[in-house]
Amino acid sequence: MDPYVVVRSINGEHFTQEITSGRHRLFSDKLESFGGADKGPGPYGYLLAALGS
Repeated sequence: MDPYVVVRSINGEHFTQEITSGRHRLFSDKLESFGGADKGPGPYGYLLAALGS
């Protein structure tokens, strides 16, 4: 496992974040009803997944 994680904003998106961990690429976003584009789980979804893994 690579010892780094990079999180960056996506231009033109209000809440979408691109998360890179080694060779893996994920997206985090808010639901459309909260102003996001729903392109991926929200921060709490990732937090709960991390706790469960």
